Amino acid sequence: MELLTPLFSTEWGRRGSYAAVVLAGLLLLSALIQTVTEWYNDVGLVFSSPKSVTLSDSLLQQVAEIPNMHLFGQYGVENGFLPVTALQIHLVGVLKATPEEASRVIISEAGKPGRVYQVGDVLESGVRIEAITDDGVILENAGHMEKLPLQRPALLFQGKPKALLQEEE
Repeated sequence: MELLTPLFSTEWGRRGSYAAVVLAGLLLLSALIQTVTEWYNDVGLVFSSPKSVTLSDSLLQQVAEIPNMHLFGQYGVENGFLPVTALQIHLVGVLKATPEEASRVIISEAGKPGRVYQVGDVLESGVRIEAITDDGVILENAGHMEKLPLQRPALLFQGKPKALLQEEE
């Protein structure tokens, strides 16, 4: 308390104290004015009559198309779990290109020779190619997504390697 005594007992200390009180009062007054102003504006918004808005037909059509735009992507097309197709088709090869439109696949149906397809093409069996991935194809079969993976033969190891040259005895 001895440190604060000169603030209130000297002339400059009293002036500083008065200035601090006046400043605190001004801050409180400005906070009160701000609060009342915000309250007044909110009450005005609540009791104001709503304005009628007329939308053009093209804007209404664009709004109606929003659910079909797949803003966050389609479920299961790229990374989700898709069942392997049960159709009698075989993926022979995949040529994945940077613009997906340039990607191609070779698919053989029912033992026939393979044909080249791209995204959007419809196979003889009626399924449509939805996407081409690095290791397979995503197909749309009657509204359901299926995958056709690229078959890779398993590696067979035959034990210890044999010598290329016969050892002379």
